[in-house]
Amino acid sequence: MAAAGASGPSVGTEEDGGGGGPRMVYLFDRREKESELGERALQVAEHTDYAAFRASVCQTLGISPEEKFVITTTSRKEITCDNFDETVKDGVTLYLLQSVNQLLLTATKERIDFLPHYDTLVKSGMYEYYASEGQNPLPFALAELIDNSLSATSRNVGIRRIQIKLLFDETQGKPAVAVIDNGRGMTSKQLNNWAVYRLSKFTRQGDFESDHSGYVRPVPVPRSLNSDISYFGVGGKQAVFFVGQSARMISKPAESQDVHELVLSKEDFEKKEKNKEAIYSGYIRNRKPSDSVHITNDDERFLHNLIIEEKEKDSFTAVVITGVQPEHIQYLKNYFHLWTRQLAHIYHYYIHGPKGNEIRTSKEVGPFNNIDIEISMFEKGKAPKIVNLREIQDDMQTLYINTASDSFEFKAHVEGDGVVEGIIRFHPFLYDRETYPDDPCFPSKLKDEEDDDDCFMLEKAARGKRPIFECFWNGRLIPYTSVEDFDWCTPPKKRGLAPIECYNRISGALFTNDKFQVSTNKLTFMDLELKLKDKNTLFTRILNGQEQRMKIDREFALWLKDCHEKYDKQIKFTLFKGIITRPDLPSKKQGPWATYSAIEWDGKIYKAGQLVGLTYI
Repeated sequence: MAAAGASGPSVGTEEDGGGGGPRMVYLFDRREKESELGERALQVAEHTDYAAFRASVCQTLGISPEEKFVITTTSRKEITCDNFDETVKDGVTLYLLQSVNQLLLTATKERIDFLPHYDTLVKSGMYEYYASEGQNPLPFALAELIDNSLSATSRNVGIRRIQIKLLFDETQGKPAVAVIDNGRGMTSKQLNNWAVYRLSKFTRQGDFESDHSGYVRPVPVPRSLNSDISYFGVGGKQAVFFVGQSARMISKPAESQDVHELVLSKEDFEKKEKNKEAIYSGYIRNRKPSDSVHITNDDERFLHNLIIEEKEKDSFTAVVITGVQPEHIQYLKNYFHLWTRQLAHIYHYYIHGPKGNEIRTSKEVGPFNNIDIEISMFEKGKAPKIVNLREIQDDMQTLYINTASDSFEFKAHVEGDGVVEGIIRFHPFLYDRETYPDDPCFPSKLKDEEDDDDCFMLEKAARGKRPIFECFWNGRLIPYTSVEDFDWCTPPKKRGLAPIECYNRISGALFTNDKFQVSTNKLTFMDLELKLKDKNTLFTRILNGQEQRMKIDREFALWLKDCHEKYDKQIKFTLFKGIITRPDLPSKKQGPWATYSAIEWDGKIYKAGQLVGLTYI
């Protein structure tokens, strides 16, 4: 059987009656049962008419010109002088039959192309990034681009600099979002590989750093903070087309003289489709650094300033997104603190290291002090808003870490090489309130519409209905997956060593290696909880960095009891006296008030009228 594009007999005529360019067609002779089974490839020259084509078919297949037969398409449309040019296209499969309605005496094979429609790419982000629990998914799309930059900068010796620039100053052009890093950059071949949808680094060929067989898994590091978080070959493109309508990739690899630039845009795809051009083809511009002569569109004049900065850089990659969706622009402007805080939460341990942002302790010099993720927003007539994610002190992991009085570390080994590091933190009750942190942007204690602002509300259970564990994959948060609990840390059915309310004063985090599957948008784990709750999964406590082969349920219960006795400061009112009103308070708070003549605190009883010595620390 001849291959597509293979050479074969050709046909042409010098007359001007024919039309159409050169074409390759594939012929199946099915007039008789004894006809050859395979196809014959026939090259049809430019300006060929039907008569010359039919004569060439006869010559190719050894058929007498006087013999009667029909040539049809596979849908049984007969080829004639009238429809020859419009029907006989390059790559078409044709039958030779005794009549249009003849049964096929033997089966044939028809060549087809099934390239995906460009909507597969430009609309993929819309389908992949979805809202959950009231959260806008836009920060998670930006996180995908930060993932790429973390991977690109993983070999940096000095500062790993990642910048997200929101260019919303209309005097410089239409709105754009740029993500720029000082990583190792891409060659033109690697940039070509990046453009291929769903081509992961496990399957990329050529001079890409690794294919699947040559891929070297990073050595184990605490919390799996290995920066190996960008390899699906799909997330970055989904993200850019979720944010906007066009992506300009600009990259310069280290020790190269050239900058490589590629543009993917919905407008260009549509134009190629209209002109019947190959949609998944294009050009990479190779140029010298700081050369912006090709930027002639006034809507993109901000690019001149970005390109000028290239001269000072040894290597870099910039992703410039234009055609930003109007609703995204409004969200980025109006909720700047909210979404930057979410990014600080996602990358908390990359920014602050394996122990997290311990505000009360001095920072150790380590490999994670060199990651700078800076967000800046530029608007007409306003001072730029600039924040480094390291400076944010109210992301949820920072709040969890700094309101906890103690922690319980453990490790889970699942079948295969899956390893999960875990930590549980205890947030004590202090005198009159729970210290378990609430999310200031997504409060769990929602007020009833009929509640009066002046009414006193009893404190709800500390954690409420929230799951214990947030989940991190290779060190970054997977935001839509959480784990409720495990059998050994769930409240006991019978009275345990610690009061039942203590089980609601714990928060936790799980850190997995890449042996667990996550969705391509990195919003959810696919198999984490299933593997963790498998009967063969082994949990061990970690003490002073060493695994302890003891019953973890007993260890946890003793730890929780110890936390309650050491850190909870609960006051119990006893010896009820009666109900009073308090005229010293605003009218809505004057009563009723219950009065007592004694309290119980830390196991001791103090009665009204006793002198109590206080020690101030």
